[in-house]
Amino acid sequence: SNWPSASLVDDVCKQSDTTYGDCVSTLESDPRTRTASDLRSLARIVLETAHANTTKSKEHFEIMAKSSMTAPDLMAALKKCIFGYDRAAALFSSSRMKIDLDITAASYDAIAAHAGALFCAYQYNSTTRIDVQTIRARNIYLESYATIAFVIINQLGG
Repeated sequence: SNWPSASLVDDVCKQSDTTYGDCVSTLESDPRTRTASDLRSLARIVLETAHANTTKSKEHFEIMAKSSMTAPDLMAALKKCIFGYDRAAALFSSSRMKIDLDITAASYDAIAAHAGALFCAYQYNSTTRIDVQTIRARNIYLESYATIAFVIINQLGG
């Protein structure tokens, strides 16, 4: 990739706990990434995308919870996932607002958002044997966004 932010993405993804390929595809999922001129602008893009993606996932879980097609075994897990994702979305938004004010707090909020996926996964894994690909995939996305945002903000001095 030879666009301005390619080396920025490369540097971030080499330091992320997320696999390199997943990190790159997560960052490139937002076309604005290509226009990021520095870490701060990349952090804003990642946090905005993370907020939007997490909110969409929460809404997906709400639809599943209301559907008569959803197995009753999944209801408790879905309620926890909705709660965890709502909290994670709020933390991504909070982190985005704090980037210019308090970089340490922005860093904390970004990594704390990761707990939304853990909370959801724990409840899901402990209450049902049903394997729902969409829940697993969404947890992986949330964890990736939180980890990547944390790496970027730490490079900013968080």
